[in-house]
Amino acid sequence: MLVSVVGRSQRRGPADAARLCCPTERVWAGGGDDGGVADESAEPEMTYDAAAGWVLPDLRDLVPVGGRVEQLTVQWDSVYFDTEQHDLLAHGVTLRCHTGRIDAGWQLTVPDGDGRKTIRVDPTGSPTTVPKDLAAQVAGVRRGRPLRHIVTVHTDRAAHRLITADNRVAVEVADDRVEAVAPGRRAATLTSWRQVQVAPGPAGDRDLCTAVGSRLARSGATPSAGPDTVARALGVTTVASAAVPAGRTAGSVIGRYLAEQDDALIAGDLTLRRGLGGIHPTRVATRRLRSTLRVYAEFVDTQRARAFDADLAWYAGLLGQVRDREVQRARFAAAVAALPAEQVLGPVAARIEQDLLTEQLRHQKTLDRAMTGKRYFALLAESRRWVTDPPFTPMAAKKPAKLRAAVRDANRAVTKHLTAGLAEGGGDAELHRARKAGKRARYAAELARPVLGKKNATKSARRYQELQDILGEHQDAIVAADLLRRIAAGTAGHPDENGFTYGLLYARELDRADHTRRLAAHWDHTTATH
Repeated sequence: MLVSVVGRSQRRGPADAARLCCPTERVWAGGGDDGGVADESAEPEMTYDAAAGWVLPDLRDLVPVGGRVEQLTVQWDSVYFDTEQHDLLAHGVTLRCHTGRIDAGWQLTVPDGDGRKTIRVDPTGSPTTVPKDLAAQVAGVRRGRPLRHIVTVHTDRAAHRLITADNRVAVEVADDRVEAVAPGRRAATLTSWRQVQVAPGPAGDRDLCTAVGSRLARSGATPSAGPDTVARALGVTTVASAAVPAGRTAGSVIGRYLAEQDDALIAGDLTLRRGLGGIHPTRVATRRLRSTLRVYAEFVDTQRARAFDADLAWYAGLLGQVRDREVQRARFAAAVAALPAEQVLGPVAARIEQDLLTEQLRHQKTLDRAMTGKRYFALLAESRRWVTDPPFTPMAAKKPAKLRAAVRDANRAVTKHLTAGLAEGGGDAELHRARKAGKRARYAAELARPVLGKKNATKSARRYQELQDILGEHQDAIVAADLLRRIAAGTAGHPDENGFTYGLLYARELDRADHTRRLAAHWDHTTATH
């Protein structure tokens, strides 16, 4: 089975369909998320709605000198899948199977930074049976719920190309008549509409596209501001998961922040399942959620919060086992490379890398297994419930200003642990607690931005980020020193190794720990309080 990943910057489509018109640089395609072209050009597409009896205006006078207009009529069906709760739709994910001559096969389109990526799989035996690998990639988005065929969209396209004198596409205008059909033997038309898309070709530019768009608008077409194809076909509104209204209660402020972290968990799940990293931002989302449950404890149900926190801690621990090895591998590689060659005795870099990579892969397998298990899907389901039906106490109905007290308490906790850790005889464990308290204070300020004000909240979060970085480096140094000591102790039975270089690295880590302790002592906590 052929699988390809295509950014929206690439045109995809069957070359033989292109040759029905002309052997130009661009192929005819119909794989876009709106039933249009699967592309992310430098110049964006413009989409217009048109009435059933609307007539496409004459565009010949807009053709570049020496050029021409070419036409092609194509048809295709797109079979769409989602959960009954429309989880994919809520997170901007599209799963469908194209049948016909245009981009035949499976397409999974997912958010990717500011754009979108499409994962393509060759046609399978049935357009209504989702391939296992694609179903697995959206397992987290659907929170373990089953996929079902939700709608089939039939498109009749009359495509018009403005071709330059040198046989290049300047602009492509796609006039689509679309029908959404319910699944099943007695399929009935749910809705129908007509839309026109204007997309630049390799020889096109913004001015020409704008001119074509203006011509369409003057002829009665209107710029489309509606939902995407699936939402339009089903007659529902596209609901962004984080679109929680910013109301006038403490609960609404908390709920909005919880929704943002839920989105981050799902985005991280998509990235992790594609093998593209994503551990760090996902881990941060779990930390933000746990911080919210603890700092704003009086606003939420205690038992629900305790159970949710336990599952978040479990998941964060799995992520951390992998992430910590990633960080340590990079740290030690740089540390060994910085040593003079004569001070590196034996295969130090290779030994450390082998040990850490072996551990990382083992923990990665554990994480992968966990992400297919009931506990993980239950965690994601619970995360969603905290967005849609949060277990708030009566305190959540109070005005947002009530959040200030929790922020102040979080700030005082930082001062308490930092003072204890820096006191004579203060241990590294207490500084680690100060680090975690600093994270909670930072996230508390982020959540309470509507109350504290953007300037104050940003300033506070930045200062606690600084402390977090200082104490994070301190903790990393402590952990690294312990790891080096253990590896050095294991060199006794290996004649080609000795502990000299490990001892040098160990001493440097202890120096870093002392240095960061001094930096923490000079950190100005007064600017991070309110």
